[in-house]
Amino acid sequence: MSSDERAGVFSWDAAGGPPFGRGPDTVPAGAREAMKTLILGVGSSILTDDSVGLVVARKIGERLAHRDDVDFGENEEAGFTLLEESLGYDRLVVVDSILTGAEPGTVLRYDLSDLGRTIHSNSPHGMNLATVMELGRTQDMDVPDEVMIYAIEAVDVLTFGEELTPELAARVDAVVEEIVAEVFPEEAGGAGASGAVRTSGAEGGPSG
Repeated sequence: MSSDERAGVFSWDAAGGPPFGRGPDTVPAGAREAMKTLILGVGSSILTDDSVGLVVARKIGERLAHRDDVDFGENEEAGFTLLEESLGYDRLVVVDSILTGAEPGTVLRYDLSDLGRTIHSNSPHGMNLATVMELGRTQDMDVPDEVMIYAIEAVDVLTFGEELTPELAARVDAVVEEIVAEVFPEEAGGAGASGAVRTSGAEGGPSG
């Protein structure tokens, strides 16, 4: 995967491919008005379950390929690059991994005020998502008005590997439908959904 692909934003066409390059500024002017939401998967493609955010965001892109108001991206760098990728969108939906001891594939929803334990949105290697978004606002940058973070319970985020653990892989399709149903209720009803997204205050999740 190239560096552009690792931190890229794209719109899926009907064939499942990304016709545009990186970010809304690379999209033809006539297409920009429809692009309001960015679904951004974050993680590492070489650390087993740490890639679940990337996998789920990619599958949401395939699931919603018929929409022209949603873009999809993958980011393996976190920190300030999360801000760069989100500029020009009204809503940012981050999909990340988390370790809380819950059942694999459990989905927790955060907002910026209660970030704390997702693997990448609160990265120790750079500024966290809340910090970079606030920085963007203070600099009058065109940051999203709404930021949603969906954290997926992982099993193993430390072992080198390009495949999810079996327990988590078995939940991916259901996780996709759970997130789609919350973010795009009009798209709900796909096969595979079997649970509900928990808010950050739910039992087993971070409290702040």
